[in-house]
Amino acid sequence: RCAGKKVGVVSLPLPDELAGVGRISLHPLQSFSNAEAVHRAAGLQVVRGWAVFEHLDLPVSAAFVAERYWWNAFPDGKWVDFTPRPSDHPELLLAEAAGDASKQRMKLGARELAIATSLFQQRFPSEAPRDAESSPPPPEVEKPGAPVLDEPSNGMAVIRQLARRVRAGEGAAIRELEERVKGSEESAMVAADMGIAPALVKKLGEATYRQDALNLVLVLTDAGVSQKKIDVANGMIQSGAVPPLAQILAEGDNSTQELAAACLGNLCHESPANQDKVARADIFKSLVDLLDKETGAAQEAAYAIWNLTVGHTENSERIVKLGAVPKLAELLKSSSDVAQENAAGALMHVTTSADARSALVETDALKRLVDLLSGEYEAEVNTQSAGALLNLASDCHEYAQRIVSLGAVEPLTLLVKEGQDLAKEYAAGALMNLMRTEPEVAGRAAKAGAIPALASLLHRNSTSGHSEALGALANLASGSTERQVAIYKAQVTRKSVSLLESPDVDVRRSAAALIMNLAPQGKIKERIVEAGALRPLAKLLQDEDIAVQERSAGALANLFNDHSANVHAGFEQAPDLIPSLIAVTDSEKATDEARRQATHALAMLAAEDAPCDAVWSAGAMSPLLKLLKDHVAEAALAIMNLSWRWPDVKQELAKAGTLEHLSAMVRNGDIMSKEYAAGALMNMTAGSSEIAERCAGVVAPLTEMLGSESLQASEWAAGALANIVRVSAEPQAEASKHGAARKLAALLPRVTHNGKSLLVLALTSLTEHEGQAVREALSGPQEKAKLREFREGSDEELHDYMAMLVGKLGDGFSL
Repeated sequence: RCAGKKVGVVSLPLPDELAGVGRISLHPLQSFSNAEAVHRAAGLQVVRGWAVFEHLDLPVSAAFVAERYWWNAFPDGKWVDFTPRPSDHPELLLAEAAGDASKQRMKLGARELAIATSLFQQRFPSEAPRDAESSPPPPEVEKPGAPVLDEPSNGMAVIRQLARRVRAGEGAAIRELEERVKGSEESAMVAADMGIAPALVKKLGEATYRQDALNLVLVLTDAGVSQKKIDVANGMIQSGAVPPLAQILAEGDNSTQELAAACLGNLCHESPANQDKVARADIFKSLVDLLDKETGAAQEAAYAIWNLTVGHTENSERIVKLGAVPKLAELLKSSSDVAQENAAGALMHVTTSADARSALVETDALKRLVDLLSGEYEAEVNTQSAGALLNLASDCHEYAQRIVSLGAVEPLTLLVKEGQDLAKEYAAGALMNLMRTEPEVAGRAAKAGAIPALASLLHRNSTSGHSEALGALANLASGSTERQVAIYKAQVTRKSVSLLESPDVDVRRSAAALIMNLAPQGKIKERIVEAGALRPLAKLLQDEDIAVQERSAGALANLFNDHSANVHAGFEQAPDLIPSLIAVTDSEKATDEARRQATHALAMLAAEDAPCDAVWSAGAMSPLLKLLKDHVAEAALAIMNLSWRWPDVKQELAKAGTLEHLSAMVRNGDIMSKEYAAGALMNMTAGSSEIAERCAGVVAPLTEMLGSESLQASEWAAGALANIVRVSAEPQAEASKHGAARKLAALLPRVTHNGKSLLVLALTSLTEHEGQAVREALSGPQEKAKLREFREGSDEELHDYMAMLVGKLGDGFSL
């Protein structure tokens, strides 16, 4: 099926139209290269689509054939086709593609050559070569002054012979060679390997052959870029091509400036070393000035800027200071898809600087970039626009807000689903960045179908795009049980676990982040462990990248949180797990978040018998105390779980200053720090009157915590008070002074099953010297009803605690 957006019958070009494209060579059956050559020579936009033919050997309108075909359009929109046609084809039915009509480069093989030969013989019988077996070869005629071709019937031999003539300084051979190799990258690479660069560079300085030399340099470097042969660009630069190209760029006419810009763009393509060499020719101002010229020159200047600035901050800053940003933004509005693509590609890289972003605010480029995501534009334009939005949304809340408000979420999601491979990657990255700064984007993206689209990106054979897809899925999973389940159902768990061992650091970061954000969901964390995540996560704690360490520690903390089986699995499967976690908590290079997450994982390990002993034996105390001093809540949680197991551990912690740090946290910490510190004090003071006496100074803040919004904080504060106030009358009086009895009574209707014993024990301890205050607090019918419920329940230990409380309250109190 060939989706078209415009159809027209196109006649042969008129004489004045032919004159307007200059002296370019046009070849039958080469509509792609013909349209591009016309575009370079005359600036006419390339239109991509199909030529539609009818099967004349079948009934009328029964069957048609669509042949991929390119042509050109004048500024007023009129179509024109310069590709030579058979004499019986004065008109062609052309259909412009609605979506992607790009071509894929491929090596010309025997099968394709046979098809091309057959088509040529059918459509141009008078020009087709005679069959080699039935017709004798034409006689060889030696022209005066011209070298004899060694193998006239061999195309590559002709190319080599022409290259030798170019190398010898024969200017007329340059155009012949360019016409021979144009459209065939294999032929161009053969010519490039013949050592013709020095001769071509010399001809760039001669007015007579400058245009021809530029055309050939462009063809050769185009082939080098396409074939990823950096030797072509290196050879040109070593031969001294940059200075004459820079001079042409500054002083030439529109046509030669356009070619020079295109050549310079090719020379520094994907080569940091060549970026620096080209930059030293001081071409920046000339390129920025060229952005103001007609479309052909402007789009090639944008192409050169794009390649000069990829990953090069210094070059980007120089371009921005010369005023390139508003000009590139204006070029986005061009009707030329090449101009749109090159402008978006350049903006993708120059706008990583703050100055560029400030300049962009004054333009409407964001809106235009979002518009260019539409399927109405060429696939390459969609791709680079998504790339520009990816970088603009990176860690910039203001730009992310604007991009979202302009409606980018849905078209970006559609590109992840249906775009070209690179478009899928850029769109996934853009969504990842938008969701990082604008959380509501996750809901919109999920509604638009982002989750299955991103999951499919993970399952491609290619490794490209994995980092972006994982990162986007990680942000989708953050804080939403519904989306976590949807991502799990998209079957990404095992793939994500396998990518923890990727050699690509960005993939490791994103895989760990996704697992971290999926792990809070109870059932999913079990599946993650079953998929084998614990060993690679433990190994990643030693990764050289601190972000990988942080996210791996976070993943382990979430997998272990409230899950005893996962804790034991980690302890058994990864012998280096505990030492690695302790190393992160004690590392100066690790981020604060990494230390916090590693400490949380250690706290969960310390909640189980055998892992608890291992955590203590591995030397966790010293780094935990450092973190405790900094009021890191998870350190208090770890102390809480370590201190419950052995009296000796409590004493050693107490001697090391733990009580003072915990007391400071109870007084001055944030809500979570206070909660975990109260829990740690509860376990530290249990069964130790000596330690309890040392904690008398925190009775008042612990009493205040009984009214905390966090029920667990209130219950743990009650547990700590139960241990501390029982040691003497003074702490009981202090607690009573701050309303402890009343606050404990107020907790009765809210208390959890585990908190009931803590509450009753606190009331009992307070009754020793403050019995009247407790009796008054428990005298109401609701309080007595709740206490009867405790007494009559199935918890025998609670029965005993209730009997002790009622006994302490005396004969004057009855339930």
